[in-house]
Amino acid sequence: MSVSLDEHRLGGLRWIVLSGPEREVFGALGEHVRNELAVPDQAWPMLPRLRQYVSTTPGLTHLASVRRATEEQHPGEWAELAAFAAGAAIPFEDLVLLNLRGDLGWTAGAMGCSDLAWRGDRSVIAHNEDGALTDVGRCGLLTLTGTGRPPVTAFWYPGFLPANAFALTGDGLVWTIDHLPVAAPGPGAGRHFVGRGLQRAARTADQVAGYLRDHPSAGGFAYSVGDRAGRVLNVEAAAGQHAVVEAGPHSLLWHTNHGRYVPGTEPSAGGTSVARGQTLDALAVPATEPVPAWFLDILTAPPPDGVRSDPGPDGQGLTTLCTLVADLTTGHATLAARDGIPVTIPLADLAQGNPAAHVSTVRGP
Repeated sequence: MSVSLDEHRLGGLRWIVLSGPEREVFGALGEHVRNELAVPDQAWPMLPRLRQYVSTTPGLTHLASVRRATEEQHPGEWAELAAFAAGAAIPFEDLVLLNLRGDLGWTAGAMGCSDLAWRGDRSVIAHNEDGALTDVGRCGLLTLTGTGRPPVTAFWYPGFLPANAFALTGDGLVWTIDHLPVAAPGPGAGRHFVGRGLQRAARTADQVAGYLRDHPSAGGFAYSVGDRAGRVLNVEAAAGQHAVVEAGPHSLLWHTNHGRYVPGTEPSAGGTSVARGQTLDALAVPATEPVPAWFLDILTAPPPDGVRSDPGPDGQGLTTLCTLVADLTTGHATLAARDGIPVTIPLADLAQGNPAAHVSTVRGP
């Protein structure tokens, strides 16, 4: 079967749509971005520090353990990353190290993201994707279709499996992901590989929770999960631990970058996770049903009114790259690239890779 690749724009975001067998499409994707990643140490400034970390214990010990578990438990996802490395002409070991960085007890570097989830007459999942200033314009949406499974669209960082920000599937599932720092990794596989496997396997919200229970990760991610029926869950999966909290009627769930339900995922020193969590925890929910614009305003407003992240004058620090608000009840997503005009698109069209269905939107109900 041949592979097709098209790159579009959705608002201010790049959007790559791929169709074909999974290994082949990852090879084609690597070729597509080869020039962008030609100098790995410039593309990923953390890479030299990671190499140094795994050159001595405990990093070397953790790397051997999690690599072995990942190869054994997630051979399909491992092969996808290998195909991407071959297409991009990048040393596979560099990409392995990058994709396992959160599974090695390495908690250096700023990592962020903030989630809000609501269940009432309307159900909503909302997410800020925070990264480095150098990621602005390079990251974007990636759609995989024609794989023999329901299509999936995920936010994607070149060089990584598309499994650490948010994903939407053709089954109407939406989940968003927050990094959890884990200083003492568990015996499981790499969390990016678990997250990518989740996209290939889960068809319902219960299956999402079950998959994360049955496929433990060495590091940690927190998932906010919603489905067409309006169910909303928080799932923490970290260092072999697993916890699920379901939103009751007219309740708001939030998450940032530290564990709320499992131990061993304390916030990183010097980070903003606690402060962002306090902002979200103190929100006054509108007396009437909150609308998508309410979530968008909170996530895109700077502190103290919201949780948008902005770098310092030197360009260092967290940067909000993209905001997603998924209205599970109406079946629409609103996306706002950093400082871009928000656009609204049906969830089904977003999952299937149909860029023609979007419209620009304005703030308001």
